[in-house]
Amino acid sequence: MTQRFGLLGCSKIAEKSFFPVMKSSELARPVFVGSRSSSKSKAWSEKYNCEYFGNYDDVINSDVDAVYISLPIGLHEEWSVKSLKAGKHVLCEKSATTSYHSALKMVKAAKENNKRILEGFSFRYHPQHQKVKELIEKELGEVRNFQGIYGFPPPSGDDIRWQKELGGGVLNDVTCYPIYASRLVFEKEPISVLSHLEFDENYKVDRSADMILRYENGKSAFISSGFNNYYQSEYSVWGSMAKISTKRAYAVPPHYETSVFLHQDDQVFETVINPVDQFRIMFDTFCNVITKKIENPYDFEKDLLDQAKLMEAIRISNEEKKLISLSDIQ
Repeated sequence: MTQRFGLLGCSKIAEKSFFPVMKSSELARPVFVGSRSSSKSKAWSEKYNCEYFGNYDDVINSDVDAVYISLPIGLHEEWSVKSLKAGKHVLCEKSATTSYHSALKMVKAAKENNKRILEGFSFRYHPQHQKVKELIEKELGEVRNFQGIYGFPPPSGDDIRWQKELGGGVLNDVTCYPIYASRLVFEKEPISVLSHLEFDENYKVDRSADMILRYENGKSAFISSGFNNYYQSEYSVWGSMAKISTKRAYAVPPHYETSVFLHQDDQVFETVINPVDQFRIMFDTFCNVITKKIENPYDFEKDLLDQAKLMEAIRISNEEKKLISLSDIQ
């Protein structure tokens, strides 16, 4: 059964990832474009061969089966909850929320309306991370440490990343990736966090972030990110017998060949990972889950909540300048 999708937000990521996937998808088709600007939604509907266009309410009040939300982060809660209550499944771009409280409301709406919501961390679907896990199992010995970095030069002054009211800042936009990657690699949730965020004087949003996440059995993750850096998108895992590192871990273009490196005995062994479209894999998985063609590969809603709880602990740790236990977040 082909799923009818509506789009909320005419964003760069929708142009770069959503519509190219939809163009050749056998699982779904785009039928409705929603924007604050009627002229823009009309132009996009014509450009991408959608039947309908209008505002956000028009989309969720239509007969679409699901919506892809690519709005600014500060609007995710409102339109996710409205969409779920209107009986639509939701694929929501990361970060799904600006607070744990918001995440709880979103998941509550999903469960009450028997609909699914997935936070769009498409990078987790790239096969390089499965290769990392295989190497951890075979080569690393006792795993102790994860180090993740992600950053790039400053966005332009009019970029929504600088707008506090829209959920801007490096934590929500960038740091969330290596944070999520540490959870993916360790297959556990942290027990505590100590964080420090630097805020931009002009825009009043966080522009860089550093943190230590403590996991069970002495494992730790060090995360660093920023809007004022040479571009980096990678992580490494350090064990008693070897180290594993990635070439490009998060924003991987569909035609990009990436690599996983095993550092062992003063040698570096490279495994080349063929290009894949990680957004397509995520999208196809979502469609197959909501149509019940496959079993849920992991609990979408719990995953969203676990990520949101950790992000909340990081914010509180920065504000209170102390170690925060995840068990204290309610």
